[in-house]
Amino acid sequence: MLIHGLGGTSAGIWRRLPDDLADEFTVVTFDLRGTGGSARPPGPYSLDDFVGDLDAVVRSLALERPALVGHSFGGSIALAYAARHPEVAAVVTAGGPVVLPEAGRQALRERAETVEAAGMGPVAEPVATNALAPSFREAHPDELRAYASLLGANDPAAYAATCRVIAEVDLRPELARIAAPVLLIAGDGDGVTPPAAVDEIAAALRDVRRVEVPDAGHVLPWERPEVLREEVRAFLRTTASVTA
Repeated sequence: MLIHGLGGTSAGIWRRLPDDLADEFTVVTFDLRGTGGSARPPGPYSLDDFVGDLDAVVRSLALERPALVGHSFGGSIALAYAARHPEVAAVVTAGGPVVLPEAGRQALRERAETVEAAGMGPVAEPVATNALAPSFREAHPDELRAYASLLGANDPAAYAATCRVIAEVDLRPELARIAAPVLLIAGDGDGVTPPAAVDEIAAALRDVRRVEVPDAGHVLPWERPEVLREEVRAFLRTTASVTA
């Protein structure tokens, strides 16, 4: 199951990954509440809402041992779900935060206020620029524009409600309950989950593998899909009885 993060959609963020993995796994994608083709219920939202939405998809498809692959906030949702559902076979989190520093929390609260007051226009390009590695932006200006366009298409109310959820997330008390093997993969230039934050997450998990991708930012599915694909494929091959 591929779970996108804040500001994305399943089709927008994953783009190539479902087809790349479908020759070996059954791949399920869905849009988070408030995005893409999903409903836009009024806020406020909570982490429990997103975990419950994931559980509804798992149950509706009768997935007994799902493997969860989450990007950014999607990784946070995957970790929270695995902590509460021991039947999860494996978790991959690509830049998924467990808790943000206070400066990051406050920045998300302020971003929520901005988009509620002025729409996505003022934040789409700055957020896209900060999320992507400088080398990627310079080599692929069209990809930067496309990512900014994806962010700009968000519903402001739903985006703001999700920002506020992420600002309050703290999964540290739940990590020790995760029995499934976990792959932590992130760019070395990821500003949301920098290497020091990944170190702290890894130290709290029972069964963990860590991969740091050089010269990459926060949006690995966009910047380095081929690296993410091969790391996910290799990791899931080592997990018995996976229904992805």
